[in-house]
Amino acid sequence: MPVSGRRHAALQQQAAQQRADILGLEAELTKVTAERDAARDVVRGLADRNRELITQPVTKGEALLVRLLRQSEDARRLLAEQIDLLQAANEGAARVAYDLAHGTPAVAA
Repeated sequence: MPVSGRRHAALQQQAAQQRADILGLEAELTKVTAERDAARDVVRGLADRNRELITQPVTKGEALLVRLLRQSEDARRLLAEQIDLLQAANEGAARVAYDLAHGTPAVAA
């Protein structure tokens, strides 16, 4: 279907803006993913340290500390799961917001 020169220029400008937006979103996603991965590494490090402490033999005086440490490990595990859920929700919301902002039809997967 033929388009006028002005419409063609407007479409090219819109496509260029969308490409720039996509690059910006990809950069932001890369940054957020790196932050998430860094947080996971910290959480894994804490889990490894806690696991070592939990599995060591303890005296009666250390029993309370071990119980608290186990509770801390359970809480850490729950927080790690929440981080993953929030990240997935954030990525989905970013896609929907971009689609809505640019009128891109959502494709059902």
